[in-house]
Amino acid sequence: MIHHCKLQVMKTYILIICAFVSICIVTGVGCRYDETVPVPKSNPTNIILYNKPLDTIQHYIQGKWKLQYSYGGISVHKEIDTHNSYMILSPTHITMGNDLTGIVVDTTIVWVKADIGNRDSTYLLSYSWSGYLWPEYNIVDQLKYDTLILRQYVDDGLEFFYKKY
Repeated sequence: MIHHCKLQVMKTYILIICAFVSICIVTGVGCRYDETVPVPKSNPTNIILYNKPLDTIQHYIQGKWKLQYSYGGISVHKEIDTHNSYMILSPTHITMGNDLTGIVVDTTIVWVKADIGNRDSTYLLSYSWSGYLWPEYNIVDQLKYDTLILRQYVDDGLEFFYKKY
């Protein structure tokens, strides 16, 4: 009789454990969600731009962009923007500014075809601005969801991450 009771209790424990595991599987307990890349709610766009024709690059970069952060350089650092830096792009014009200094660039874009290594070439987004002797050259690298990634066309240059707004 005692042996039969222990067997009944053991069956009950196994049944409870199976029920618990089934509930966990159905409700997704223990699932891990990777939050590192936000997924936009509509029309996600992921496109490499540096190897595309000029009209394609110009099409995808149009609009208002807010700087999120820059990354890289000789000492490899990540700098979060704290002055609401922005950039407004059309196929032929660039305006840049921030809350601290106002508009700092308001000029025509000069698109320059350049070799970027590995038998690749691209159109550089080039512009001049006051206070600098040489123009700024940027590779329009890619659009990842709603983030435009630009790279300076220099050794150990920075990457700039702009979010569309």
